[in-house]
Amino acid sequence: MSNEAFILCVDDEPINIAIMEELLDDKYQLESVTSGRECLDIVSKHIPDLILLDVNMPGIDGLETCLQLRDNPETADIPVVFVSALATEAELMAGYHAGGDDYITKPFSEEILLRKIEIVLEAGKKKQKLQDITDSVVQTLITNQGNVSELNMVVNFLHDCFKQTEFHGLSKVVFNCLGRFELDSSLLFMTEVEALFWFSDDICRPMEEQILLSLNSQDRIVKFGTRLAINSSKATILIRNMPDDPDKVSRLTEYITIMIEGLDAKIKSMAVEAQLDQQWEIMYRTADDMKILLKAVEASDKKHKSRVGRMVARLGADIAQTIRKKELSNSQGKALVQVVKRVEVQTEKIEQDRGTARQTQESFLSSLIKSLKSV
Repeated sequence: MSNEAFILCVDDEPINIAIMEELLDDKYQLESVTSGRECLDIVSKHIPDLILLDVNMPGIDGLETCLQLRDNPETADIPVVFVSALATEAELMAGYHAGGDDYITKPFSEEILLRKIEIVLEAGKKKQKLQDITDSVVQTLITNQGNVSELNMVVNFLHDCFKQTEFHGLSKVVFNCLGRFELDSSLLFMTEVEALFWFSDDICRPMEEQILLSLNSQDRIVKFGTRLAINSSKATILIRNMPDDPDKVSRLTEYITIMIEGLDAKIKSMAVEAQLDQQWEIMYRTADDMKILLKAVEASDKKHKSRVGRMVARLGADIAQTIRKKELSNSQGKALVQVVKRVEVQTEKIEQDRGTARQTQESFLSSLIKSLKSV
């Protein structure tokens, strides 16, 4: 064992203390006291790695001393080995209930004493190592829990970001998320039409607008003092009050980088949506113009049909008058009447076909307009 281990020996008999010092002084850092009260005073100033504690002492005996050690959170984990001339079952159980880790019966050999000390000290080291690991795990869990909560805020930002349909609402989503990180910020959107500026405190800063424009053309991440700017092709986020903690700065930088990527994608999609809206509007107007044109064609067709009908009627009347004047033979007249009738039938069929075609075109156009407006 390392000679750095600090052992406190507590015994009211000077001879027993002399024996312990003889056996242990060259192997450990050893200190000896003669009462339970002195023991409690020592451990309040310097925590030993092990206490060798006599059971039977005047005043505060070993069992009571151990109970008081265990009741104090600062000393509760100190290994305690009872040393006593009595080793009855009742003594052992009393030592166990008082919180002892082991029991040595007087008289004892050097080999047994050293071996028990080694075992208890080794167990203490393993216990401390396990405690350190546990503390580390707990701290990691606490840190990770905080990180998960922060990541959830970023995920919620991305979710809310893609639900927005206009830039003002998008800026509010950005500031709401950054506000939860207690960050003051400014924002630049590079739209297809103009540069838009937003400020978390709604205070317009013309100089900062120029800085944002300048930063947007620089590196992806720009740090200056407590300020941090993160850029994309379509947006810039400027933080005015980054914290001093390097770990937190690193973490926040990663989060804001994720946010700027989401903003960039959203602004680009809004530009595409605006372009599509314009295209749909053109198509709507074209479809409406086509419908008006068809109405005009239909009116023109009706006039044409009426005119053709009148012409055929006049032709029939002229033929009938010619026949009455006997300018044609009966057979010639009958043949001519049949021709006129065939012309009437064919003309009517042509008009019906044209009407059916117009109805089909109009029905198709109406369906097209309805489909376009439902997109």
